[in-house]
Amino acid sequence: MRSWLLLLVSIVFYLGLVTDIEANNKSPDMQKSAWLYEGVEGDLIWFDDKGITLSGMALLGLFDDLGIDTSAAHEQQINEIKITDSLYSHALLDLLAHIRSVKGGGEADDEVRLLEAINNDELAEFIASILPSYDEVSKIRRMIRVYKSQLDVNWPTITQVNFKLGQSSKQVQRLRWMLTALGDLENSELTRYRESIYDPMVIHGIKAFQRRHGIRVSGELDESTALVLNISPQRRVIQMQQNLWRWLMMPPSPPKKYIKINIPDYSLQLFVLGELDLSMKVIVGKPSSPTPVMMTRVTRMTINPYWTPPSSIIRSELLPLNSTEPGYLNHKGFELHAVGKNEISVVKLTNMEPKQLKGLLTEYRLVQAPGKDNALGQVRFTIPNTQSIYLHDTPAKNLFDGEHLALSHGCIRLEKALALSEYLISIHEDSKEIQVALSGSKTRYVSLPDPMPIFITYQTAWVDNRGKLQLRPDIYHLDRER
Repeated sequence: MRSWLLLLVSIVFYLGLVTDIEANNKSPDMQKSAWLYEGVEGDLIWFDDKGITLSGMALLGLFDDLGIDTSAAHEQQINEIKITDSLYSHALLDLLAHIRSVKGGGEADDEVRLLEAINNDELAEFIASILPSYDEVSKIRRMIRVYKSQLDVNWPTITQVNFKLGQSSKQVQRLRWMLTALGDLENSELTRYRESIYDPMVIHGIKAFQRRHGIRVSGELDESTALVLNISPQRRVIQMQQNLWRWLMMPPSPPKKYIKINIPDYSLQLFVLGELDLSMKVIVGKPSSPTPVMMTRVTRMTINPYWTPPSSIIRSELLPLNSTEPGYLNHKGFELHAVGKNEISVVKLTNMEPKQLKGLLTEYRLVQAPGKDNALGQVRFTIPNTQSIYLHDTPAKNLFDGEHLALSHGCIRLEKALALSEYLISIHEDSKEIQVALSGSKTRYVSLPDPMPIFITYQTAWVDNRGKLQLRPDIYHLDRER
């Protein structure tokens, strides 16, 4: 729950800071930043006798990329420059306080570092350190500026059309322009007549657009493609800014080795010294049972795990299935384990009637033994958290062939769980013994001497290694209109 609250706080802060700054311009509360000026020489931090300083420009650039509107402060007259300077400081202190809240509080040492940076003439370095130092952060900031400078236009709209090759239409001309402006179609010198012809170039552009947006790649201007095409670049800027805010909860710099899961992209990536070493698809929680955002570590692997389903799944799914198909649970390897008893007491479900099973659940836990049908597959990965979320293998590999992978109850299913386990085993001192356990059927618990950081993120917009803006459906509806 805390992770979701932090994410919502981030969005609320992003949407509300504009109002705060404008209110302060009308009735500035100088007490917020007054102490800062008491600790520095002179009356100004962001301006000098020549105008705004380089540090001030860096600060405004940061505000602009985050979508913090400082236009009201810009309108101050020259004789009110002290007010403008104080407003910039006030907004920066609010931002630093927000970052602390996102990261779970702590001492207000950012203000101390800010004061030291001012006195040591290191303000530019301080501003640069506010956002985490990941390549993805720099890339999305650059893309925000590209969209603001090059795509600040009245964006047209288009409707679904089933074009045929060689067909001429003004809609094709509009479609070609939109795909070219967004970078999905190369700019080419064509006559007005030629621009209106539906040809393989347009189909190629549609496919590139669909891939970038995580929608079905058909090369056709279907309804879903038209709806996404009609989203204006201005709205995409806001979306990129919202995703930039989400980076604030990340560690200041990337660890040497870490795992990153992006929920809307259904992807897992393992990085070693900044290089991608392993990638795979993942299945995440349904909108009704979303996977939470969190920063944690992979601390343990369980080989050939037992699965103890929660009571909600037992009531809503397993018992109804067993009633419809008597013997289903027995066939899938489920058994009853005694609750609250020291001795191991296991009851097999062979020939057990559904009604009898339901009655026994007051005294026993329903548990699925290791095996080919086990819902956790061959390996489970423990990540400490308060929401009982973990990563695991799955026997239903066919599900990864689908387009929409928000299918679980919150836990994360891995397409290549064994590949991840083999990587973690390779750096374990008992690697040979663990490999033997993987080839067997007995349950084994493997604690990792050096737990690997794992970041479960929610990024609907990022820039890939080719410099292309990638966008994904907002499956949990966390992106909001401003």
